[in-house]
Amino acid sequence: MAYRLKPAKRFTDEFQRIAGRELDKAISALELRPEGSSRAIHVARRCLKRTRALHRLAASEARKFYKIENARLRDAARTVADLRDATALIDTAAILAERLSGEDRAAAERAVEALRVRKGWVVTAEGDLDETIDAMIAELRNAKAAVGKRRFANGVRPTAYMLAAAWRKAMERAQVALAACHEQPTPENFHTLRKRTQDYRFYHLLLQSAWPGVILARERQVKALIDRLGFIHDLAVLGETLAREPELLPPHDIAILRHAIGLEMRSEERHALGGADALFGDIAGKEAERIAILWLAAA
Repeated sequence: MAYRLKPAKRFTDEFQRIAGRELDKAISALELRPEGSSRAIHVARRCLKRTRALHRLAASEARKFYKIENARLRDAARTVADLRDATALIDTAAILAERLSGEDRAAAERAVEALRVRKGWVVTAEGDLDETIDAMIAELRNAKAAVGKRRFANGVRPTAYMLAAAWRKAMERAQVALAACHEQPTPENFHTLRKRTQDYRFYHLLLQSAWPGVILARERQVKALIDRLGFIHDLAVLGETLAREPELLPPHDIAILRHAIGLEMRSEERHALGGADALFGDIAGKEAERIAILWLAAA
């Protein structure tokens, strides 16, 4: 079933259904790994992001639960982050190569091959990956058990007010992150904006039943911004990796790539700021009030 809350259903039931489904998908991906460990880890981490967003949506009514379970899922995802990051570096260098030409493109293509070798080193350094994944699965089973025990006030009005408060907080946090990017356009600030925008997108998906057409149209805008912010982050990590591990490539290639990465990042950042300004220009309280009214009507 969809990653979407149903207004006519009890919030406890919907919370348990969606969180349980996402955790089951993560566990299944890690156990079966039909397309290999890298893909399974990617799928599992995506499910954990969606689960954490749902937990955050209900955090005002479950503060202790949120604190414990958010930390559990965050830490579980971090145990396999190095392998995910190694894969993302390869993908980013490949995209960069497609955007370049001549000597710059050749340097990026050599970087792709070097990063593939590096990924093998990362896998070796990780030690027993199966053991790490088994431990992660155990944590996710514990997380699912905790979800099954969590109860909420299920009245329509308390639920509507809780959702509206979460929406307002997500938008306000995104606006603060956006202001920081304008003031200091650092990779760290853009990464924070990406995380805040991801929350906002997941809330769109979870609450789409309240205002289907408009919310889904907005969600596509939000997703496009997240993809751009994600590429900015990956470019930054690629640049940092080349600087930190100069043995990967000849110095000339590293110099070419770091210059090209800098140019790409500046261009992507300009586009991202324009998109974020348009997306987060409304007053958070007004959006939140609209969500509460629509949720009450849909329920």
